[in-house]
Amino acid sequence: MNENRSANPAAGALLSLLGIFAIPLALALWAVMSALAAANIALIAAPAAVLLDWALSGERYPATLFASLAATGLGMLAALGTVAAFKAGIRWTAGALAWSGRIRKGRAL
Repeated sequence: MNENRSANPAAGALLSLLGIFAIPLALALWAVMSALAAANIALIAAPAAVLLDWALSGERYPATLFASLAATGLGMLAALGTVAAFKAGIRWTAGALAWSGRIRKGRAL
């Protein structure tokens, strides 16, 4: 099979049109997943923030520490889902790039 052949012009044009819509949507998906990861890190670090607040302000309310510990537990649970979402996003992105490369080279749909 000739590996240097290219796809017909219609396939290239449709792939470019798909890229106009797919690339911004993929970037938005990655931005949302990155925001979820940042939120998980903030939730997990909540007790450190409370201890820093206690050290700087001098006001100590035990309820804030208990609320931050609950937020840490929530952050740990959410981190499990975020890791799974990142793995799925990596698989999806790699598959989309491989598919785009096959179409661009004219191999197979």
